[in-house]
Amino acid sequence: MVCYATQALSPTILKDMSKDCPPIVSIVIPTYEMKAQGVTFLKRCLDSIQKQQLSDPALIEVRISDQSVDHEIEHFVKRFTKDLIANQLARIAVHYHRTTTGKGIAAHNLNCAIGYAQGSFVKILFQDDLLVEDDYLITVLEHIAQDDPDCIMSAASHTQDGITFSNPMTPVENPYFLFGNNTVSSPSVLTVRKSVFTQIAFDEHLKLLFDCDFYHQVFAQKLKVRIINSIHIANGIWEGQSQFGISPEAFSKEVRFLNWKFPKAKLENLLPQYQAYFSKHHPQAPFPFNTQLEAGFLQQWWWRQTRKRP
Repeated sequence: MVCYATQALSPTILKDMSKDCPPIVSIVIPTYEMKAQGVTFLKRCLDSIQKQQLSDPALIEVRISDQSVDHEIEHFVKRFTKDLIANQLARIAVHYHRTTTGKGIAAHNLNCAIGYAQGSFVKILFQDDLLVEDDYLITVLEHIAQDDPDCIMSAASHTQDGITFSNPMTPVENPYFLFGNNTVSSPSVLTVRKSVFTQIAFDEHLKLLFDCDFYHQVFAQKLKVRIINSIHIANGIWEGQSQFGISPEAFSKEVRFLNWKFPKAKLENLLPQYQAYFSKHHPQAPFPFNTQLEAGFLQQWWWRQTRKRP
């Protein structure tokens, strides 16, 4: 029996693949307790996966990396999978992994989840996000078969209740990712060839801009990117989200780190253009970071000592 998970697949092969093959796509979900809302959000997320229209659910797997301080998510996943099997509803396999390292570092939890994945492609989905259309995954599989991309970016929307969706956006490239100008949306829009992560990992120095760092590298390295605006993830909106607590000082430190990390980007030269761009698009907003982009000697030394390389 030949398994096709590591090569370009035609739609016919996708339909006829054996369930004995490894999955093509691993959906990775980094989780934590989320101020006691973790189980609620994860259930919504998993429900959006299990409702997917697939001719062969074995083409997909789910890998959960849990950094919670308690065991609520672990117990929930066990109940969730047990109930699916008991009601003969088990479709896409869900695997639970407890991650005890890197507590509170979202990029670390995400990197661990990616490391657990067995598929040739990794679909990222944060636990407070969800898949909107029932054909999201089959559309992704079809584009993998037809285009053999390195990276797929879907469209995105936003939701508070998981039922109504607003503010749709389609990812686009821009020259200002390293300033935090995110025109892609959250990493939940991504499906990436797993081998890409051996060269580009989510940087664990960053709390806010690890997604923009990743997008910059994807486009700068001229990876084969396929943007699909016909399917959407929904970014969950809720009061306790970490980005709402980021201070200008923390934002400035992350931009300085990116300036240090990517000297060839010449952010000092690009800064006046971005200031004009920001002012045009956000005329009432204060500029989000300190324009002194050079980090101090000790800070640069620490980054050199702690930087992980592929």
